[in-house]
Amino acid sequence: MDQSDDLLSNLLMQWEAAWENGTDISLPKLCEKNPELSEDQISLLSHKIQCLRKMSWMSTMGGMESPLPTTGEDQLLTKILANRYRIDALIGAGGFGRVYKAFDTELHRFVAVKVARAERIKSPDDLLHEARRAAKLQHNGIVSVYDVGRDGEKVFIVSELIEGKNLAETIASNRPNQEQSIRIVADVADALHYAHEQGFIHFDIKPSNVLIDKNGTTLITDFGIATSADQVSQGHSVTHGTLPYMAPEQLAGEYQLVDARTDIHALGVVLYELLTGQLPYQGRSTASIREEIIFRQPTLPTTIDSLIPMEIEAVCLRALSKHPKDRFVDAGSMATALRNVPPPSMPISKNDNNKKTDVNNISRRQLFLGGALIAGSSGVAGVLGSVFGPTFLNSTSEGQVKKSLTKEPLLVFDGTSRILTQLERFAPVTLEAWIRLQYSELQGQFVIGSDIVTKYGIGLAISGVLLSAEVIPNEGSGIQLSDQVVQPLQWTHVAAVFGVNDTKLFFNGRLVKTAQATQRMSGTRFVIGNVGENNPIGYFLGEMRSIRISKGERFRTDFIPDQTFVKDTKDALSKAVLIYDGINVDGKKVIDMSGNGNNGVWEKLGES
Repeated sequence: MDQSDDLLSNLLMQWEAAWENGTDISLPKLCEKNPELSEDQISLLSHKIQCLRKMSWMSTMGGMESPLPTTGEDQLLTKILANRYRIDALIGAGGFGRVYKAFDTELHRFVAVKVARAERIKSPDDLLHEARRAAKLQHNGIVSVYDVGRDGEKVFIVSELIEGKNLAETIASNRPNQEQSIRIVADVADALHYAHEQGFIHFDIKPSNVLIDKNGTTLITDFGIATSADQVSQGHSVTHGTLPYMAPEQLAGEYQLVDARTDIHALGVVLYELLTGQLPYQGRSTASIREEIIFRQPTLPTTIDSLIPMEIEAVCLRALSKHPKDRFVDAGSMATALRNVPPPSMPISKNDNNKKTDVNNISRRQLFLGGALIAGSSGVAGVLGSVFGPTFLNSTSEGQVKKSLTKEPLLVFDGTSRILTQLERFAPVTLEAWIRLQYSELQGQFVIGSDIVTKYGIGLAISGVLLSAEVIPNEGSGIQLSDQVVQPLQWTHVAAVFGVNDTKLFFNGRLVKTAQATQRMSGTRFVIGNVGENNPIGYFLGEMRSIRISKGERFRTDFIPDQTFVKDTKDALSKAVLIYDGINVDGKKVIDMSGNGNNGVWEKLGES
């Protein structure tokens, strides 16, 4: 997102925060400290504000967050609204209006009546239209809208009256356990799936908009502010929502990526909060929270609570994927994944690798249907049965390492280690590896790079969270970023093809970036897990189970990655010149399995 988009987003959030507190900042006042704004930018900001103003009066319907007023007499109490609804009690109030408990004198039932503040109404017809749209959603997991109407200058909406608490109140007073949390989130996902099928996107899924009635039923409220898929495609504002629960594509202004999966991200935040008792993004300012949502991976839930099953964590992390295509394909799939998690009555021992492997061979196939993670049961066994390789010999006895070699050992990189090869860099060349990235604050992690930091041009890296290639174009040097987020704790095949005419990046066999060709660089060797001798900012943190460097362009279009890398046949068009794995390691020596003798040596930062 460029600086102008960032500024508009900040101004919109500033206006929305004031609006929620009862203040309507005028457009000139809002923009007075930013004279650099163009007329087109101001017009766009005005349009977005009008969209928010039109829809926001309906928010918090049935789940008010603001305290009740303590002074002044409410003029509507005991009155009959529109000759039908007897106003009995005030149950909530906010910047947009008030919610009352009322009695429907025609149908003889109690209802919730939301009355918009007169000064907030710019177009009563628009407000009524939004409410009528919401009334079309009929699902046992969505608070029903019964009626909309006017009484003189008053515009109101009538909905189902839910007796119970919202989820935010429940979390604050008595946070649900894991089993309850799974049920709640799965039920919300089911309701969202129904709404999405009807063409609605909620855009404000958060605990205060999830109600738990006295019978324990979970319901979503505030669908009155939902946006239809058609409206999104026509450019209507998708920036409304609550910041900690908003998706990266909303905040980054990538509106072409906004769809029903934006709600899945918000639900992932809710699940994270239920599991850990805290939000995944905890910046101290609006700007820092936005930066975390767009660029940072959250702390792993199991780091906060080691009793959280890996299967639940996997569902949560997939929902929180930065790019929509890496999330669940729909909310119904997320609900299914949650319900397939083994129940608490079948605990998984943290110290029993065999049991963990067996369970995950089943559950991860269920959780990641259609996802890019799955690499077969041997890959899952590698994750769960990993050993600390030669890098960690100082903290793991040699006997333990040798004993573990039957469990598909891995090359483990601790953020200060690398493998220096004897292979001089060349092009055309194909670099590829199976990696399992650990969460970290490192901004640039090289899977394969150069042994001299200033000798750029051929490198495969993770820049922040994005799969990247290092190239030298015709002028200068630079990192070519894809839009593909590399998720932590997931086995992923990454590849870069430095060809004659272009450079291609592949993620799990799928082409995700094409850039210009790089200049050929000689006189430097390839290194695995770093770029540059004693360069602390380029180290990789995580595991690799295999690495392959091949002559020429091994891949030109999408492909199915090889699960293991083996020596190529004589008639292969592109031949491997270097293959490393975690099995063929002798002390600090990493043996080349390609047959070309390009063995490597483990090095630690400061020791080379």
